Amino acid sequence: MPKRSERDKYSEAFEGNPFKGKSPRAVYKALQWGNNPRDMFDIEAPEPLVALGEVAKIVLTNGHRESIKENDAPFLALGTDSNNLYIIQRDEYGEPVDVPLDLEDYDLVGKVKSTHYYSNKGNEKAYYYHDHERPYPLLFRHEETGVCVLIPQNNNGKPSYAVAIEGIIG
Repeated sequence: MPKRSERDKYSEAFEGNPFKGKSPRAVYKALQWGNNPRDMFDIEAPEPLVALGEVAKIVLTNGHRESIKENDAPFLALGTDSNNLYIIQRDEYGEPVDVPLDLEDYDLVGKVKSTHYYSNKGNEKAYYYHDHERPYPLLFRHEETGVCVLIPQNNNGKPSYAVAIEGIIG
């Protein structure tokens, strides 16, 4: 996956949200390299969300690893307004749960060292991972729903990570 150190090549991702103003369908198609969405879910969320894939593993800087079986994996979604990543749990029917709106209702879990996920980009299923760079993004979790959000830290006036067509950067 691309690194923040390759800023010249991916500068648009750090200058602003590359998906701002685009429809969720257009963002999905861009993130999935031409694939059209198979499913659309009507959930409550603070912003439009687009699936990037399904979470395989989250590794925190303290060494904690949360590995998830592929069939039980929560959704890894991009907030199209914020460019933040969300981890959205599934309900008993396998559909995404609502995303609590107020970040003040979330608890800090720790700093994320790497994000691993399954995705089908360009009709090719694959396992992707991204080793984040310092300063590491912060992982917040909503206790009741299990929904998480990765908030980038400030890196010289720019976000510590961003999402672009190529995937997670930084």
